[in-house]
Amino acid sequence: MIIKNFKLFEGQHCETTAAGNLLSNLGINLSEPMFFGLGEGLNFIIWNMKTMDFPFIGGRIKTDLLTQNITRHLNLKLNVWETSSPKKAWKNVKEKIDSGIPVGIKLDCYHLDYFTKKFHFAGHYVVMYGYDENSAYLTDTIQQGGLVKTSLKNFELARNEKG
Repeated sequence: MIIKNFKLFEGQHCETTAAGNLLSNLGINLSEPMFFGLGEGLNFIIWNMKTMDFPFIGGRIKTDLLTQNITRHLNLKLNVWETSSPKKAWKNVKEKIDSGIPVGIKLDCYHLDYFTKKFHFAGHYVVMYGYDENSAYLTDTIQQGGLVKTSLKNFELARNEKG
């Protein structure tokens, strides 16, 4: 099942790209910088631990907060479902896709077939817009290919990582 007339939103950052894909398919067409601004995305962090070769310096807010802020500023309801059951998670996603509704998903990019540089990061956002017996059809950032797919097995692994 592939959602017909799915509109691709192309972006550079995974969380704003996912928000853009979900909202553009609801008829809300804004730029990625506008999503970043509405999400109050700018911040500063410096993180230094003895186990790190050098400090991490970041310039944005924590994952999830960007989406929460975007929906709050646009006066939209954000529905978040979490479960530790892979079977229930798949049932929830499948029901939405079968109803023609794309789904935003936070997962670990390490398991995605199309990621060429493997690293664990369980705060990566994609939008699922379809599936078949072998693959999940996803949208990701421009750098990762935009419209992509990954095996259902690896999709389940990615979705079930903690992060």
